Amino acid sequence: MTDIRFKELGETVIKKRVSRVQELIQKEISELLLFKVKDPRLTAVTITKVKMSPDLRRAVVYYSVFKDDVDRGEVQRGLESAAGFFRREVGRAVSLKFVPEIFFQLDRGLEYAQHMDQVFKNLTDQQGPESENDNDDVSG
Repeated sequence: MTDIRFKELGETVIKKRVSRVQELIQKEISELLLFKVKDPRLTAVTITKVKMSPDLRRAVVYYSVFKDDVDRGEVQRGLESAAGFFRREVGRAVSLKFVPEIFFQLDRGLEYAQHMDQVFKNLTDQQGPESENDNDDVSG
């Protein structure tokens, strides 16, 4: 029974550490994008989350692009070309035994949410204002 508790405690500590490192790396890369990176391909990038491997050796950095007229392929290439810079700066800012290898992945969650919002808006526009009154009647 005691071994199980120690194992659960260990897993909890590891999860908290991974979560804390994810937050630190997200903050650091976000600040680097705002204040140090000069690549014009990366001006419309927002870091949405970071997912670390359990051993903290790999970080997948999820990002979104908040301008529609930006080529997402160019953004990906810009991030990949700056990955060494990000890794070096993260290593300076975050105390870890190993500096994680950094990979970038487009986070399509925001784009999907915007798309669904537009779909619902279009449906509402097609139904017109008279259908809104129909929904008010709950006497059924």
